Amino acid sequence: MSRGRIIAFLVLLATVLFALAPLVRGRVEIPTAQHHLLHAVMLAGAALSGILFADVTKSAREQRSSAAWLVVAMVTPVLAMLLMWPSEYAYLETHPYGHAVEHGGLILFGFVTGYGGQRYANGIGWAAGISIVAMAFLAVWGYGVAPATANLAASRVASNALTAADVVHGKVIFAQNCAVCHGVAGAGGEGPPLKNERTRKSLAQTQQWIENPAPPMPKLYPSVLSSQNVADVAAYLQSLH
Repeated sequence: MSRGRIIAFLVLLATVLFALAPLVRGRVEIPTAQHHLLHAVMLAGAALSGILFADVTKSAREQRSSAAWLVVAMVTPVLAMLLMWPSEYAYLETHPYGHAVEHGGLILFGFVTGYGGQRYANGIGWAAGISIVAMAFLAVWGYGVAPATANLAASRVASNALTAADVVHGKVIFAQNCAVCHGVAGAGGEGPPLKNERTRKSLAQTQQWIENPAPPMPKLYPSVLSSQNVADVAAYLQSLH
């Protein structure tokens, strides 16, 4: 095996191991912006390995391949962005195996982007690889990462407008069941702080997280908390800043 092929394999292996992190850490909450940044790292490793593999597999006399490779390199970045659709994250955070499969898809698209571009013509793989990583990196500031006020407004619309009673009752339920770990007013304690939660999750995502939390957070729904309790606590958390 040539040196170039070994380097390409090691880069791909490191990227795959990085992508399997959800299986190691289990169910854990990660803000949308951080999700995008981690995905950009995976795409960078996958695209680089694809470029390196293309360089060692192309014939020295082969300067340009079929235009199909160029089409592939142009389409796969779009597919990668679709796979990074933010609404998926609430589900994936509570399903590590599904999360790992999503990462596998990103690696596939990143690899094919770099490989296809470089197979088409030298240098195109680098351009395509940089573009797919740039798209994921720029998503940190916009793709599903709404400003706090906008996110809160969207949550209110989705819940047919939060009422003062929702928040007040949610505060009472939170004090009785959650403050022992998350602190008074969500300031943090044994559990993580929950202030500005609306910048990380929509109202619906907050409700889903309360209903299906990641360990060591206890699952209180439906044995302790009713659906209305969950909705009220979620409304209260969305009001914290």
